[in-house]
Amino acid sequence: MKYVVISKLNPGTDNAKQALEVFLKAGTAPGTEATLAGVDGKTFVNIIEADTPDVANSATYAPFFESVDVIPVVAVDDAWLAAIQQAVATWG
Repeated sequence: MKYVVISKLNPGTDNAKQALEVFLKAGTAPGTEATLAGVDGKTFVNIIEADTPDVANSATYAPFFESVDVIPVVAVDDAWLAAIQQAVATWG
């Protein structure tokens, strides 16, 4: 399963420095395809492929982030489209 993880750093220069120090030691989670910093310099977008969420990695970085959103990514194939069409047909 792939996930898009969007993390926003807590405010403060010291927080960002500490987060960078930890990142240089710990790195990214296994299965991470990309780590992108947003244009604001405090929003990070990761694309991660894993069977289960990496709790240890999440705990390592949790103190530095004010918010973390995890979005599961699914393939848009014929089966997915059929399921969506069926769901939409039941909306009333």
